[in-house]
Amino acid sequence: MRASLLRRLVGLTAASPRRWLCGTTTPSSPSNRTDVEPLRILFCGSDAFSCASLGALHAEMQRQDGLPKDHRASLAGRIASLDVVVRPAKRTGRGLKQVADSPVRTMATELGLCVHERDTFTGWQPPSVNMIIAVSFGLFVPPRILGAARYGGLNVHPSLLPDLPGAAPIEHAILSGRERTGVTVQTLDDKAFDEGHILLQGPKAEAEEGAFGLAIPPSCTADELHRLLAPLGADLLIQALRRGLYLPGAVAASAAAKILPPGFVPVLASKLSKADQQVPWRLHQHSQSATATAEDIDRRARALGPLWTHLAVPQGRQSPMPTQKRAILGDIELVTCPDQMAPLLQRQAAESSRAETKDSPCAFQTATFVQRDGQHQTAVALPFTVSPDGSESIILPAGISSRASDSSSCIRIGTIKIEGDRAKPAARAIAGFSHNETTLGQVAWYVVFRQ
Repeated sequence: MRASLLRRLVGLTAASPRRWLCGTTTPSSPSNRTDVEPLRILFCGSDAFSCASLGALHAEMQRQDGLPKDHRASLAGRIASLDVVVRPAKRTGRGLKQVADSPVRTMATELGLCVHERDTFTGWQPPSVNMIIAVSFGLFVPPRILGAARYGGLNVHPSLLPDLPGAAPIEHAILSGRERTGVTVQTLDDKAFDEGHILLQGPKAEAEEGAFGLAIPPSCTADELHRLLAPLGADLLIQALRRGLYLPGAVAASAAAKILPPGFVPVLASKLSKADQQVPWRLHQHSQSATATAEDIDRRARALGPLWTHLAVPQGRQSPMPTQKRAILGDIELVTCPDQMAPLLQRQAAESSRAETKDSPCAFQTATFVQRDGQHQTAVALPFTVSPDGSESIILPAGISSRASDSSSCIRIGTIKIEGDRAKPAARAIAGFSHNETTLGQVAWYVVFRQ
């Protein structure tokens, strides 16, 4: 499945061209047909993004119930029933002792809808439905289920396909530094995720030239982007139903129209794990190594939440602690370097390359951060300073431009939780790992300055 997505991303798929059905395209209306059945929907969802679409479907069904019985009786988009499928509740918390229901189960129960709990479709016969709608569900709907539904299935995907197909499009939009994104309503494919026909995409392009989709606000987090895209996806889904875009005739009659600009290079939004929350002091990509910048670390924190790394105890310090401790970094923020910090760092970096000065002490406190990649470890000694605003946060330089100090960037770390302890202000938490005797030759200047 992954290989199929990658082939499509680079344009190597030999199949027939995919249909692009943008929101600006007006297909011939199928609503005058008399054989269109009211929809009996099986909704499959899980999280808050799913809830927006479920709520919109329920509201649409309630709105139609208040109309005369013969109103739109033979028209597309009328909803006769709405059943909900959810995954089994997950155990969370310390010791996995707490059971947490999904937001969709909670909403469906509050709305009085029939809820089916399934972790597999194998051996299960759904109720009498004629459409499947899957939104952020994570479980593949097999051909047997899709084939039994007269109108197949629809999916609301939070990206502008073919960009960012996969399990984590919102997080990857932030990780990759995307400036714009959007939502796609597509048909459910019976062989792979995110391979269906595109029916609608939005939001509509803005007035400025070259704009498309939704502008991602500066410093936007994944949670914030979820909240922006969820109602857009719900609105597009209702539009697709009202316009009958799920009907075969509508799909066949729609003109091809791409919302992404020419030359745009799509990226695969693969599933992310706890390992992706490790601070990437050194990036390993395509058999090459590169250092992360403050912007890279900030994007990772905005996409994934608190990040983790390991801190090394300074050699020779009397401590009962192990030589390394896992540390969770919270309240990470991209900031400019404090006054005079970047010029002083530049002078000291230059001195570190001279034999007569490389053993001179660094002017800043330092801490040694350790990145673990399987059996390999990368230790980097980095200078830091305590924020002058009294917050007890620390400011850490990473990826400073050696040519333009006025655009230098650092990351501000508000809290640090050391393994076995509670979260504390970063300056206090790092005190047991900082040292003042690091020489200039020991500092990882290749991380401090952009290569």
